[in-house]
This record gives sequence, structure tokens and C-alpha cells, in this order.
Amino acid sequence: MERSSTSRPLPTYAEEVLDSLKSKIGPTVDALPRDEVEAYLHTEGFEDSTIDVALDELLNRGYIYVVNDQIRLTDS
Repeated sequence: MERSSTSRPLPTYAEEVLDSLKSKIGPTVDALPRDEVEAYLHTEGFEDSTIDVALDELLNRGYIYVVNDQIRLTDS
């Protein structure tokens, strides 16, 4: 899925979740299981409902993708 620069901006909560994910999933880690991602984001101070909505938003907009229940960041 290609992200368009003319698309509406991400909500602030989704940007914050994405920034946290970038610090966890990066050069040394390709992907993490969704439950580990959720646990990590919870320790970063995000509420469960925010995590669920933000991950769905990021997935639907093409910022992340899931393979075998492993969350990966889309190359930007």
C-alpha cells in the first residue's frame, strides 16, 4: 500500500505510537509479535484502547504491516 503525501495527516496518537514503534522495531529487529508490541506500548504509557486504534490506523494507512502475526514497519 502506497502512502500519499496528499492524504490526511495521521492523528497525533497514531504518530506517537509510530514513533515508539520506530525505536523498538528498527535496524536490529525486523518484526515483533503483536502481543509484544502491545505490551511494549503499554509500558510506554499508552492505554489499551489507544494502542488498538493506533495500530489499526497505522495498518490501514500502510505505515505498518503484519505477516504471521508479526508487526513490521513499512519502509519509508
